[in-house]
Amino acid sequence: MDVSEMFDHISNALVCLPGNNITEAATLGIPDPARAASQHRKYVYALQECGIDVATVAADPSLPQACLVGGMAVMTDRLAVIGNSSDTPLRQNAQQTIAAMLAGDRFLKFVTAPGLLDAEDVLRIGNHFYIALSDRTNQEGAAQLAFFLTEFGYEVTMLEQPGDCACRLNASAAFLGRNTLLIREELARHFAFIDFKKIIVPAHMRGAAAAMRINGTALLPTGYAEISAAIRENGIPVIELNISEFEKIGGNVKNLSLRLRNAPESVQIKLCEYEKKAIAV
Repeated sequence: MDVSEMFDHISNALVCLPGNNITEAATLGIPDPARAASQHRKYVYALQECGIDVATVAADPSLPQACLVGGMAVMTDRLAVIGNSSDTPLRQNAQQTIAAMLAGDRFLKFVTAPGLLDAEDVLRIGNHFYIALSDRTNQEGAAQLAFFLTEFGYEVTMLEQPGDCACRLNASAAFLGRNTLLIREELARHFAFIDFKKIIVPAHMRGAAAAMRINGTALLPTGYAEISAAIRENGIPVIELNISEFEKIGGNVKNLSLRLRNAPESVQIKLCEYEKKAIAV
């Protein structure tokens, strides 16, 4: 087994249902709520096929992007770091909800002002975390996260993405195991990733870089046959998912779930309690 895989086994995942207000978060087209709900169910089924227990939180009527729960926190098996988006109070409320669910089961840390941190600017590869500076993650926020992670024995690299790579770092690269990265071409030559083997994602296929390897299987958005074939050539099975309605609000395969590594039993119980409160869409 690749040594990095020892840090990557996922036992539980938390998802948030898309609500009818998802249309209010549109940036690249108007999402269809009914279609989004159907795609979300298939996404959950795919997680379950990968051996994950999935808990569902009800749609948030005050936050159209609440279904992008993966950007709320940086998770490890012992630590949860809640990000800070001081410019968007509603998002802060959603982060506090996640924090309440995790309290008491992991060491819980918060990035505080003037620090800003979006968990989607953080890429985890095994025991190593890469933190990218962006319009949502500033130097202070990255430094706070780095301090928390190193305190728990994790390795950290902070980096600035090239000017032509405006996407979040976690959507620009995916670790596939076996020292292999699926990575956008504009980021592939960055010094931080020089020692990895790479499957390069060209600019016109950049959405594929937000794939996710989960318990040995790669989850990939549909429409990228060449990338899917390249991943399979590396001996990794692929599940392709249509997430078109979520892509219209900045969603991707990764940020549709908050994944818990080897969650303690008390976390699993708490997730089940939240699942019972979920509403049908």
